[in-house]
Amino acid sequence: MPDSHSIDAEHYDVAIIGAGVAGSMAAVLCSRAGLRTVLLERHRFPRHKICGCCVNGRAFQMLRRAGLESGLRQLQPATTSSLAVRYRGRKLNVSMPPGLAVSRRRMDQWLVDEAIASGCQFVDEVTASVQPVPSESDEVPVAILDSCKAGYPEERIIQLRFANCHSPNGAKPADDDLSASRDLHVCARVVLVCDGLGHPSLHLLPSFKAEPEAGSRIGLGAVFPRMAADAWIRREEVLMAVATQGYAGVVQIEDNQFNLAAAIDPSCLNKSNSPLDCLANLFHSAGVPMPQELRNAAIKGTVPLTRSARRIAGHRLFLLGDATGYVEPFTGEGMAWALTAATITVPFVVSAIRNGWSDELINRWQASSSETTRTQQKVCRLLSATLRHPWLLPPVMTTCQFFPSLTQRVVNRINRVPKALEIV
Repeated sequence: MPDSHSIDAEHYDVAIIGAGVAGSMAAVLCSRAGLRTVLLERHRFPRHKICGCCVNGRAFQMLRRAGLESGLRQLQPATTSSLAVRYRGRKLNVSMPPGLAVSRRRMDQWLVDEAIASGCQFVDEVTASVQPVPSESDEVPVAILDSCKAGYPEERIIQLRFANCHSPNGAKPADDDLSASRDLHVCARVVLVCDGLGHPSLHLLPSFKAEPEAGSRIGLGAVFPRMAADAWIRREEVLMAVATQGYAGVVQIEDNQFNLAAAIDPSCLNKSNSPLDCLANLFHSAGVPMPQELRNAAIKGTVPLTRSARRIAGHRLFLLGDATGYVEPFTGEGMAWALTAATITVPFVVSAIRNGWSDELINRWQASSSETTRTQQKVCRLLSATLRHPWLLPPVMTTCQFFPSLTQRVVNRINRVPKALEIV
């Protein structure tokens, strides 16, 4: 396997920024299509990510469609079959299509390995910055244009800044060579931006900015062991504890561990002594015990969550996954949206490489994205709005209990593969 801190070319067909689910899946599919692909990641892999770990029915079918089912099962994921909502002592149990739950640390590393095996070059611990083209900025550095003059404007230019401990060719600089250059420019005929909230790789392109919405919640996450005292949480259920200050989802993953992913009001965090105190109050308000080992877990946070990008595509540039904006998921929808976005985008990338770029690709891709992903997010937007006004929950829970067929219809819609991608 090549050194994951090195870069071995100046020109690629596709450069993918961000090795989460969307980026890694796109890297697998682009490489399989015979495209010269590089996958760029800011963090050192493997890494923990603050995120839900559910692979719902739709996500599972997308992975199966790509021939990745057996690899997924080798990760030894836990299974899921129900959602348990708890609010002020009230209970709502909803059956879900069979799904899986696996840590993002293990899931994302596996997808990266699949991409490498398919021929993709993977480079971690590198910060990528997409350089503007004339249509996006009047200030395009001449030196950067000259470095890729042969391909411009048929390529996008990306500046790479490597972590201090590595130089662009992968070698560690000598102790007395602290001034060694660790910056590099590469070019790609198409760039896929999959680097999550706020897409920092586009900081030089203000027209793509994604500001958080006012009052946007903060994400909290942790992984910790399941203990005997946690037996009240069924092994195949996704627990959702809801309170006025936010909600927390808990699900069992591999190796008899729990994954917690929460969305909390900033005001609650500001008033609490610590994120743990805030979560403890949330579980208490929901009327359930806090999982035992959460008190000893490393709880990490995110930037404000809810946001939408002003643009999701541009010249030789597509945004995927959370880079397009963030809609709070509940039982694996986020991973399903990411896998779907990667799957529908690759044919457009292949067309751009083999037939040449056309701005019409942007319109067609945005229409496809809306049909297969963004429309599906409306259900979660509605659920998210309900959770921001918990007084709505009792009547909603009562309705779900009295009309289970309606509830099941909504659940099935969330888990359904879009018609355009159904497996025959």
